[in-house]
Amino acid sequence: MTQPSALSGGTELAGDYRIERVLGAGGFGVTYLAEEPALSRHVSIKEYFPADFATRSGTVGAVPRSENCASDYQWGLERFIEEAQTLAKFNHANIVKVHRTFKANNTAYMVLHFEEGQSLKAWLKGLKRAPRQKELDAILAPLLDALETIHKANFLHRDIAPDNIIIRTGGDPVLIDFGAARGDIAAHSKTKTVSALVKPGYSPYEQYAETSRQQGPWTDIYALAATLYHAVTGKRPLDSPSRMLKDDMVPAREAAVGAYRATFLEAIQRGLALNIEARPQSVAQWRGALLAPEPEKPGMLARMRERTEVRRSREKADKDAKAAAARTPVPPPPDAPGPQGGLLDFVDALKLPAAKAAPVADVTPGNGKATPPTARPKTAAAAAPAIALAPKKAAAKKRARLAPDVARSRPLTRGLRTKVALAATVAGALIAFQDHLPRLLQGPVNGITTGAVVATSQPERTIAEASAFKAHDGAIEQMSLSGDGRLIVTSGKDAALKVWDVHSQAQRGTILLENGAATSLSVRNNRALTSHADGTIAVYDLDTQRRLYRFKRSEAGIWAAAFAGSEDRIAAGGHDWAVTLWQTASESAPSGVLEGHESAVLALAADASGRWLASGSADKTVRLWNLDTSEGRRTLRNHSDNVSALAFAPEGGVLAAGSLDGSIKLWSVTTGRAQRTFNAHTSRVTSVAFSPDSFLLASAAEDGTVRVRGLGRTRAYWSLGGLDRRAKTLAFTNDGRTLVTGGEDGVVRFWPLPEPEIAQRN
Repeated sequence: MTQPSALSGGTELAGDYRIERVLGAGGFGVTYLAEEPALSRHVSIKEYFPADFATRSGTVGAVPRSENCASDYQWGLERFIEEAQTLAKFNHANIVKVHRTFKANNTAYMVLHFEEGQSLKAWLKGLKRAPRQKELDAILAPLLDALETIHKANFLHRDIAPDNIIIRTGGDPVLIDFGAARGDIAAHSKTKTVSALVKPGYSPYEQYAETSRQQGPWTDIYALAATLYHAVTGKRPLDSPSRMLKDDMVPAREAAVGAYRATFLEAIQRGLALNIEARPQSVAQWRGALLAPEPEKPGMLARMRERTEVRRSREKADKDAKAAAARTPVPPPPDAPGPQGGLLDFVDALKLPAAKAAPVADVTPGNGKATPPTARPKTAAAAAPAIALAPKKAAAKKRARLAPDVARSRPLTRGLRTKVALAATVAGALIAFQDHLPRLLQGPVNGITTGAVVATSQPERTIAEASAFKAHDGAIEQMSLSGDGRLIVTSGKDAALKVWDVHSQAQRGTILLENGAATSLSVRNNRALTSHADGTIAVYDLDTQRRLYRFKRSEAGIWAAAFAGSEDRIAAGGHDWAVTLWQTASESAPSGVLEGHESAVLALAADASGRWLASGSADKTVRLWNLDTSEGRRTLRNHSDNVSALAFAPEGGVLAAGSLDGSIKLWSVTTGRAQRTFNAHTSRVTSVAFSPDSFLLASAAEDGTVRVRGLGRTRAYWSLGGLDRRAKTLAFTNDGRTLVTGGEDGVVRFWPLPEPEIAQRN
């Protein structure tokens, strides 16, 4: 490629680089292939050279075209350097790496890692056919991850297009040639003649404006959607200004030349919406629809079974409704924050005569025998305050025997005082036992002991299992889904990782763990991270099923490990009370050690951006760490027991912490305040997970229960029916419509969530 204003081959820069040839040129600069002799490698060098108001002084130097352009030239130069410094902070496998920036020849240069491969545009052309769905999924998942990292840092790419995505020789993609500084320079320019601000077909309408006030993550989402439209149709979309006048663009579902998921094509179309509000506002909102697997159509037997289950469910609901009408209902105590008046309703119900309530026959878990009604209180609710009320009743009877005339002469006063005393006593008991009351009121549901009182007037509902497959001979200790949602990875006491296909449920491979059974498992894209009791952390490639990296700081057992924002940054916590940070570039020494806990670290979680890390400990605290500075942000206290499980909501603003006693706390990451507390289980919480849209929270515990709780206004609440063996680990599918659990019987089960609740969330 030749460029009249480009530096010639052989030109030396900063004494460290020698220009070989031009790789590309645009309205704001020229990109060169250069050699770095000291390190015997090639690099890409991007030169700040805005063609509209810059020219060459001699063969090397750059100067403004005129005095009128001087301020624009200098201002743009500073923005170019700022962009280089920002990009250098990203340490992500799918974002081009900035090695260095420097000033020379009255301009500035950005030294980038040279990516060997070809542009997405060339890759698509070289296929000589439409790309297949799985090929696009393999490229898209890491791109979305990289883009989300950029947006979490309050930065935009602003120039996503098929020629600014490189497909490396290994097949993975990388984002190059950011255009963030170009928009700022154009907005500041006095001449307003800056070219190449947009890419026709790939830039949304708001990017054509002189200011960037309306631009945000949705701007990059439009550009990536346009790139995907090009991939599936073979044509770039119509320019957004033309579409604003008359939108004649053929929808992706009609223009696609290959076989693609309907949800995938619909997600592309949503990303191409002209109206900003109609597009997904974040990558997290968009990812699920793009990568969610196509739901399998049930066969004839499955449809017959489904109709039978629906009929039985309706019959059971009718039977329960008739039974409920025959006895006095006692509403559950509200779980703060709850609807006003719930506590008074509860107190009023407790004051009703016990004789009006019908006996309840339980089934004791484990023996299947009904407990006689005479062996316990008439109602479950009446049993809770019995200890507090008994002395009061005895005293009242004694006073009635000693002073019958007084009691008869002042019935109104006596009744009022009794009611006030009763209400005060019950209220005091509720306050004193508010953390323990749910367990006093628990009862068996479907043969499984429940460990929570629902924080809503809606009764607990049961979800039926859809399908299952045997994964291990023993218990499944950990389970996770790949970033694109196509694979399930399981780990058991058999010291093996097994990889399964979500669609066919067929086994894709087995990885034998060299350091024994895993104490934790984390999956990111195509890599799996395991920790072990001997202090070892290992990273495996799910495609080749080989170990890539191995880290070990000491002999202290590691109980939790997680990818911290990228596949190349790892956090591990364990018996030494510390959190250790590792980079895959160096297996010999950690990049940092975070200290502050007063006991063993039992759980870890990183937010989607990789900026925040949460660590839960046996000291009953959660600490939030800033991974950019390796400093502690705050300590979240007042957990009732050791913190055993953690999960960030996909949007990053909420953290769920499960404890050894079965309780779960929701924390605001921004304010550090506890939002809600759930007495969800009766023993150690082993796994917590948010749905992709953050509207549902699922949890599993050692008591064998699995709970799915709505976090919106309805606060719906479900348990999983038919679990004859315990489930210790769980995960949502990418579309949020199915919950996957791993059981102690070695079986992976799929639980479809109720359609009305899903529709309500969407």
